[in-house]
Amino acid sequence: MQLPVSEAGADSAKRNAALMRAVPLTRLVDYGVTVGDALELTARISTKEAPAWDLVAEDMAGRYASLAREAAADGCMISAAQAWACAAALNHVAQLAYNADEPRKAALYEAGRQAVIAHGSIVGTVSELQLPSPEGALYGWQVAPAGGAPLAAVVIVGGLSGWGAVYLSMAQALARRGVLCVLAEGPGQGSTRMRSGLHLDAETLPLFTRFVDHAHASGARRVGVCGNSFGGLFAAHMAAMDPRVSAVCINGAPMAPTVPDFRTAREQMAALFGVESESALEQRLTDLRMSPHKHRIDAAMLVVEGGRDPLVALGEQASFFDLGQRQRCQLMTWPDGEHTIYNHAAWRNAQVADWFCAQLLPDS
Repeated sequence: MQLPVSEAGADSAKRNAALMRAVPLTRLVDYGVTVGDALELTARISTKEAPAWDLVAEDMAGRYASLAREAAADGCMISAAQAWACAAALNHVAQLAYNADEPRKAALYEAGRQAVIAHGSIVGTVSELQLPSPEGALYGWQVAPAGGAPLAAVVIVGGLSGWGAVYLSMAQALARRGVLCVLAEGPGQGSTRMRSGLHLDAETLPLFTRFVDHAHASGARRVGVCGNSFGGLFAAHMAAMDPRVSAVCINGAPMAPTVPDFRTAREQMAALFGVESESALEQRLTDLRMSPHKHRIDAAMLVVEGGRDPLVALGEQASFFDLGQRQRCQLMTWPDGEHTIYNHAAWRNAQVADWFCAQLLPDS
């Protein structure tokens, strides 16, 4: 399909270049984009007169949606499910081009949501969650293991711009080990923000534990939480406020966040919290900061860090250990690891899933 050249010219080229720095090939693959599609996306937006990032990713997603429908019409349901998963991943990375919740971002995210629903209707183990709350519906996904009722569950939380189904590969690593996975889109995230209009503040932060409620209601006797990027801070809060959390993994988060220097991160935080002024943003971050004087985590704790993480310095996350029991804390380091270990995603998923199994299924 021939796409229109962006009307922004040089500005669009700069924006595409900035997005490629923020969303490198390793992150695209971690979010479910195939290597071939990641290479195609970056190649198509790399020229000076290239279309915008979101137009190219959306075009590729549409191609997969057509392939999914054709495969289903031919009775090739496994191929249809695979194509819907590819369409979802590409729509999810397309929406990364926008920080604020303008209609274009919401439409792209909704297209990703519909693709995951279509994928789940075929595979049978992936289903959407809409958990009621007085403030509005909390959205997410459940990834169930094959076989009997799970004895354990893990709630996975994303950060500022990647949520929910972008962590399907991590969820599937847990499901293959017999663990139910809940992909949470909490206040300020994903469809919970864009459909329910629910933002994050000190009052809505406890709503993250509604996903723990769901895990217990599904039959899990033990529950863990895993937070990726800024979501690691949310996971730590969940573990501190909810004694039902038996294990927590923090992957790439600051314990005491401050207003970032980068405009993109500031805009993403403003969207998360639903604020406009820097003073309001500072207050929200102050409310989120954790310290041993105010917070205690009794759950087993795993911190995952990378030596090439430009956002969270090596060793910085060790401060979370001050909130817990040192003998129950473990550090997992990739010396060459990028932010949240994008560049070793498959082995990261395996190692983190094995750790959760050791904590939540000790007799298995």
